[in-house]
Amino acid sequence: MKRLLILFVATMMLLVTACSKEPAKTTTSQKSDKNAAGQKISEKPIEVSWFFSANTPYTGDEEIFKTIQKYTNIKIKPVSVARADYTQKLSTTLASGSLPDLITLSSSEADRYGPQGAFLDLTPYMEAGKLDHYKAMLEKYSPAMDLTRSPNGKYYGFPRIYDVPYRADEVMLGRTDIFAKNNLSTKFETFDDLYKTLVQLKKLYPDSYPYFVRWGSGHLIGNQAYYRGTSSTFYLDPEKEKYLFGPTSQAYKDTLVYLNKLYSEGLLNPNFATISDEEWNELLATNKGFVTIDYPQVGDEIVQQMGSKIPQGFEFTAMLQPAYKNNRVGTPVLSGYFQSYKVISNQTKYKDELVNLLNWMYSPEGIDAMQFGIEGESYQKNSDGTVKFLKDFQTPATPNGSITNAGLNTQELFTVVNQTAINTFELNGAAMKKSVSFLEENQAFGKAVLDAKFSDTNAKKEYTDLKTAIDTYVEEASVNVIIGKKSIDTWDSEVIPQVKKLGSDRALKLINKAYDETFKK
Repeated sequence: MKRLLILFVATMMLLVTACSKEPAKTTTSQKSDKNAAGQKISEKPIEVSWFFSANTPYTGDEEIFKTIQKYTNIKIKPVSVARADYTQKLSTTLASGSLPDLITLSSSEADRYGPQGAFLDLTPYMEAGKLDHYKAMLEKYSPAMDLTRSPNGKYYGFPRIYDVPYRADEVMLGRTDIFAKNNLSTKFETFDDLYKTLVQLKKLYPDSYPYFVRWGSGHLIGNQAYYRGTSSTFYLDPEKEKYLFGPTSQAYKDTLVYLNKLYSEGLLNPNFATISDEEWNELLATNKGFVTIDYPQVGDEIVQQMGSKIPQGFEFTAMLQPAYKNNRVGTPVLSGYFQSYKVISNQTKYKDELVNLLNWMYSPEGIDAMQFGIEGESYQKNSDGTVKFLKDFQTPATPNGSITNAGLNTQELFTVVNQTAINTFELNGAAMKKSVSFLEENQAFGKAVLDAKFSDTNAKKEYTDLKTAIDTYVEEASVNVIIGKKSIDTWDSEVIPQVKKLGSDRALKLINKAYDETFKK
């Protein structure tokens, strides 16, 4: 990987010009003239490539790309990569030195590769007034401006914004139809209550793994730890307003003991580290998986994906996660800034056009277009502000729609989601609607938490290097406890001393200093 990174940096130094000409400032009158004339973002048709992850491959003929071309004169050539392969293929792409015009990636990758010359510096465009919609949205959620700024003081990314008071993130979900059929409660007071319910389900369905998860070991452990008020890594304690290291806590050790019990008794799918989305779907749809942590809208998505395989009466909706030591942690929510970015390659021939394209995505017109398509052709707005689709799109509200991969309301593609979009797509689905109502009735929603942002490049690199080594070691050690390869009795005597040798104390000091600086404590 080091050789690839050296090659990448060397290649970028050769390919990227020393400095882009600063764009001329656009006056208010000039902007008004452009809008009045209906001028598109690109005066002539152009084609650009866009690298992003997707469960379903895209061809470029989907509604979302037709919409972008209609409004902007920019044709998108999608380079969609399966989510399971995304991290590896992104690393390979970045290391190759030959980049697509647009890339969807994380803020940490933008901060890492932007200063090396890979991505366009947006700062001069912002100073020239070319990013008015972008800037206005970041200023609306005030920490977003500081959080988007890279450690070198420049801007490289266009973050996703949830322009809503809250949007449900991952929650505890279950086959609530199976629970109702067997008179089982969907509200767990303790983790022991959850365990006893899983045991009952295993007896009723011997071939099942009642607690089943996807997306790797980190997803399994992280969510179980979260609901015990801790983490598998460094995490912000909102009440103390400081970062702590989760694996040193009793709550984390209790998490591992609990998961080991589920694993050893066949209550947890043994392939939790490697299960694919397709395998996970199959367990759910064939009465072999009943409780998990996932996004609440999946209760509607699974019906679309599995079709006739879904059993009659199927329902997959929210449950009330257990309390730990009489404290029930609010389920995570999203609001404002989110650290998934779009970046523009410094190699593209269309820098100005792509800056204007991404800025447009933060405008009212662009937000609606990325969510609903072409107004008057794809959808219309009713007098009460609700949206009516004019094409047969498959949505949670219309699971039998013939247009199954429109790309609308797709998080790897849009920059902003607003309440109209949440209402149209998520809260129109029967399962999502029921889940949100259930969580609201039980006051289960938490508050959005924003992490620290490093202003010092060297401190950021040091923390990232330390955290990567520590997280890798802790995850491996945690899995060994879960599968019974190691006893929890060795945690304090072997694992924690090794974590300290790897620099956990130093990492805590760095991240807490960054937090204080980010939020001006």
